[in-house]
Amino acid sequence: MRFFRFGSGSSRSDEEQMRQRQRAEQTIAALESGQIPPYVRERIQEQKAGEYPWTSDLSVNEWLMLKQYRLQPLGMVMGSSIYHIGYSASSFSGSWGSGSIPVIEHALLEGRRLALQRMKQEAQLMGAHAVVGVRLNNHLPDINSHETEFTAFGTAVVLEGENPPAEPLLCTVSASDFIKLIHAGAIPISLGLGVSAYYQYTTRNAQWQTNSWSNQEVRTFTESVYATRHAAMQRLQQQVRQVGGTGVLAHETSLSVHEVEVERGENDERTDHILEFVAIGTIVQATKNRAYPKVETVLSLGKTT
Repeated sequence: MRFFRFGSGSSRSDEEQMRQRQRAEQTIAALESGQIPPYVRERIQEQKAGEYPWTSDLSVNEWLMLKQYRLQPLGMVMGSSIYHIGYSASSFSGSWGSGSIPVIEHALLEGRRLALQRMKQEAQLMGAHAVVGVRLNNHLPDINSHETEFTAFGTAVVLEGENPPAEPLLCTVSASDFIKLIHAGAIPISLGLGVSAYYQYTTRNAQWQTNSWSNQEVRTFTESVYATRHAAMQRLQQQVRQVGGTGVLAHETSLSVHEVEVERGENDERTDHILEFVAIGTIVQATKNRAYPKVETVLSLGKTT
């Protein structure tokens, strides 16, 4: 005769849900205090103890080049932030002029800063000297959405035999390019980030141009692109000066344009735009009068099989 115990599965499910709630509460408490979740800390400690193998997004050549210069990958690190932006495109649909949008600029910058800071904390717990190949992504479901996901990824590396710094260096350059910069005397010193948001008001003439059959430049739109890009690059250059850099290796520059449908009167429907420009790169301090390595392109004429 077969007996069944009713409720045992439900009990295990309740226990699992309780553990998940406790874990969520601990995570929220840690984030509120500026720390990463406790279970992430535990995983990193176990990895440092050798219970887990290291991970990376390095190519074989990059890994071998790191070993040549006594740099050892510790593991992949990540930071994330789901940031609520109280303003959306519809919030500005009544604007009667073009100009920057400070509230959106702050949100776009703060969301990225939190993701980068949490990635840096993971690398710091690992005892890393630097994080190479940093990638900073964001996902916005649509222009009217109020939640944006920011994520930062990279590979933490350590210089064997040297004590780690107070804070690891974040850089967007790859592991192989990091070695090349050091060899050339251009020292990476920081990650630079410039962000701008701009509302472009569409005039009657611009609206007429976009609806005409003629091929022509819409100069007010062009001016908005210039203004948005200029603001972001100015902020990036300001960061370079603040940390004492001599230049920045721009890893990524991107422009996003979102349409905003507005009605400005009877039979007066127009399409305004919100522009976002992001520039991210590695700030370097180059040694003057340093002979840079000569790079040559070699084409093999040998027979291949």
